[in-house]
Amino acid sequence: MISTMQAKLKKALFTAGSIVFWVLLWHIAATFANKNLLFKIPLPLDTLREFLVCVKLPEFWGNVGTSLWHIISGFALAVTLGFVCGLLSGSSTFFATLTAPLTRLIRAVPVAAFIILAWLWIPSEVIPAFIAFLMVFPIVWSHVETGLLSVDKRLVEMARVMGMDKKGIIKNITVPAVMPQFRVSCITGLGYAWKSGVAAEVICNPTGSIGAMLSIAKSNLEYARVFAIVLTVVLLSLVLENAIKVFWKEGRR
Repeated sequence: MISTMQAKLKKALFTAGSIVFWVLLWHIAATFANKNLLFKIPLPLDTLREFLVCVKLPEFWGNVGTSLWHIISGFALAVTLGFVCGLLSGSSTFFATLTAPLTRLIRAVPVAAFIILAWLWIPSEVIPAFIAFLMVFPIVWSHVETGLLSVDKRLVEMARVMGMDKKGIIKNITVPAVMPQFRVSCITGLGYAWKSGVAAEVICNPTGSIGAMLSIAKSNLEYARVFAIVLTVVLLSLVLENAIKVFWKEGRR
């Protein structure tokens, strides 16, 4: 117990130290650039001040809520359909062969190209959710398919010989094989959903979103606000990542 606490404390200290190191490096680089008139870089303290100004604005939290809704809705749909398609691919060679070109196409086309293509037909308010869906969908699909294909056929046959019914095989053999892969795909996919969704907002500028705020600040040359909004994106990404990890830990108990 003590050794575990010491390990956690050591890890926390190392993490804090690395953050301090990179913030100091940011401060030194910004000071040098600003002094030599190379280009404008806000100092860490300026960014923090602007961030505190932003969080006091009611519209800021409205924009954060809109972006979260866009991206989480796309992520949830991708997880649902990806899980179903993964099960179908893992259990049907015909379905896997038929849909292989689709998954390869989604993986091959850059995110920016998908955003531009979607912009031709889809309203800008829907594009962030669509892009989040598109980035997560093949990840969940392939992980669930891999988990299903990893089920030991000999173990299934042995279970049948011993009298285990289909429901018992699914519960005791198939689900334990698929769920770890599904868990990894959800944790990984949420990060992709968040980054690609915000990128879609920056390009498409849906009203009342984090991406729109970032685009407006950039157009107005408000460098400190740009950095403050990027800081918001990073913090929200960390919150979402830890939230889904806690969810999966609770789900396994």
